[in-house]
Amino acid sequence: MRAHAVGELAGEERDSQALDRGDLYRYALRVGLHLVSAGRVKRGLRYLVQPLHYWRGLEYTLVWNEGGFGPDDRVLDVGSPKLLALYLAEKVGPEIIATDIDPYFIDEYTFLRGVRGVPEANLRFEVQDGRRLSFRSETFNKVFAVSVVEHIPDGGDSECMREIGRVLEPGGMCLLTVPFWPASKDEYRDPGSFYWAGSSAKRSDGRVFFQRRYSEEDLVTRLIEPSGLAVRKLEYVGERFLVGSQRELSDFLVPPTGPVHPLVARFFHTGPASSPRQLSKPLCAFVCLTKPRRGATS
Repeated sequence: MRAHAVGELAGEERDSQALDRGDLYRYALRVGLHLVSAGRVKRGLRYLVQPLHYWRGLEYTLVWNEGGFGPDDRVLDVGSPKLLALYLAEKVGPEIIATDIDPYFIDEYTFLRGVRGVPEANLRFEVQDGRRLSFRSETFNKVFAVSVVEHIPDGGDSECMREIGRVLEPGGMCLLTVPFWPASKDEYRDPGSFYWAGSSAKRSDGRVFFQRRYSEEDLVTRLIEPSGLAVRKLEYVGERFLVGSQRELSDFLVPPTGPVHPLVARFFHTGPASSPRQLSKPLCAFVCLTKPRRGATS
């Protein structure tokens, strides 16, 4: 298995502090209240019942803490849950373009951007296909995708990574979280069970591609190598639960448990490890890549 050399961001300064998950949790509750008070009850209840999903708090923390976002950054969000982009735009103030393949989020988050007083110059929304981004090359200095590329069918994850590599400027950083498993595994679901099913691939039995769980080899051949970027950090997180089972704790967390997801995550998630073999049950990979500066050697 081949991997690029570890990249360095020369002269990098970390402008943002470590993510305060408690503050983000309270922020999500306020978002829910904004939506309910505006008559968007169904969407608002989603945040009030589950302010911070069991996995998302961890993933947001990994991306935020490594990203070191500052007000001068030009950031692209490729398909991530939009709470992170809104929070980042309000708390730190970089220029962010938040995208998804489906326009489901634009009306809701345009409303939230206004009610939270976030300038449009700091947070814009666009429908984009990660496999064919419309942006010029070297437009952004940071790109993040939280639990996204694993959902792109066929070779679309590799196509998306090539596009991310293209739109990053030299010295720029890409931050990803993806599901991990010791052996690569594709998962299919019924077409009505997730919103982007119409953009995914369907099997002969009618079930639709939902996500891929990446092995170590997949991380290199499907994500890292196609991007043309260098590895800055590659870490793994797992669970201290149902070790030996293919199921994970989130499979059993029914909607009413939403308010306690961060507390449950604190007890059952492992800390980041540099190798999946250091964990009894690795389930998530955090990948941080950088674009080599011109003239740099690996």
